[in-house]
Amino acid sequence: MSAFADPAIIKMAQEEFIPVAIDDWYQRRRKDKEGEFFRGVAVASGKPNNGGTLQGIYCFAADGTPLGYKNAGQDARVMKQVFEEALFKFDKLPAAQRKPGGITIEEHGRLDPTYSRTPPTDGLILKVYTRIVDYKDDGYCKGTCAKTGGDKAARDHMWLTADEVQSLVPVKAEVGAKFPVPPKIVERMIRYHLVDNTRGEPHHWTREQIRAKRFTLTVTAATPEAIELKLEGEAILATDGDIDRADRGYEVRLLGSLRYIPKKKTFDRFDITAIGSHWGDTPLTLGARLGKSLLGVTFELGADKPGDKVSPQGIRDRDEYLGGR
Repeated sequence: MSAFADPAIIKMAQEEFIPVAIDDWYQRRRKDKEGEFFRGVAVASGKPNNGGTLQGIYCFAADGTPLGYKNAGQDARVMKQVFEEALFKFDKLPAAQRKPGGITIEEHGRLDPTYSRTPPTDGLILKVYTRIVDYKDDGYCKGTCAKTGGDKAARDHMWLTADEVQSLVPVKAEVGAKFPVPPKIVERMIRYHLVDNTRGEPHHWTREQIRAKRFTLTVTAATPEAIELKLEGEAILATDGDIDRADRGYEVRLLGSLRYIPKKKTFDRFDITAIGSHWGDTPLTLGARLGKSLLGVTFELGADKPGDKVSPQGIRDRDEYLGGR
């Protein structure tokens, strides 16, 4: 959402509000107190609860009193007005309702396991950024797009389980040793994260749409303190076996640098860049650039921050996302 790339909006969200990011797909379905609270805020804010989406930007007090609502935040000026009106309404609430601890929040009780997602214990969270790219003066630059917000970076997360983290460690850490990236990790990265989500929620690739793939890791340095790995990969993704007839596709190459710390049994570096020719769109990502154009995707380690723990968009189907082959 382009409004939240605006410094003034970021400052207001961080200093005047307590920002909370949730996925409406889960919240409107979950059968627990958290879901009930969200649906109550949505309805009280004027969002019809007709079984469809309840997506939007909601401003509300701790007890659920609605203060403001906007379906989306493309325009920073409009979003600033919504925030200002919400703050005005908040200031008009009784003092006891506004002071810290003025509202007693009851325990949320048992969470609906069907619609709850938590990062895997001892696994890894990777931050994923996607951006359209252009080629200029023998180098890459920020891409241009006629679609509003299409030139902004999209964000997602990729999760790896503890077992998958260890599967990336070479059995023999000898410089020059080469081995394939485990298939489950490759499939997850390809299907759910090598996608153009810059203009909305894309259709993820199916297994059948993976036309070619090759991912390898090479040990570039090895000491008792750290094992450094170079990742090289390439993939062809297309909606048709005949690439020239595919209405959507991505021919992409990847290069990455990983560092494993044996003492901590985890990675402290996980930098991967993917870039290639992408074409086509999906019903929720309309407005793609005509023909084949450059699309870049980067992966890096997440931190222990609340925002980094937002679940991957593709994990709505948990078994399919984590299962793989």
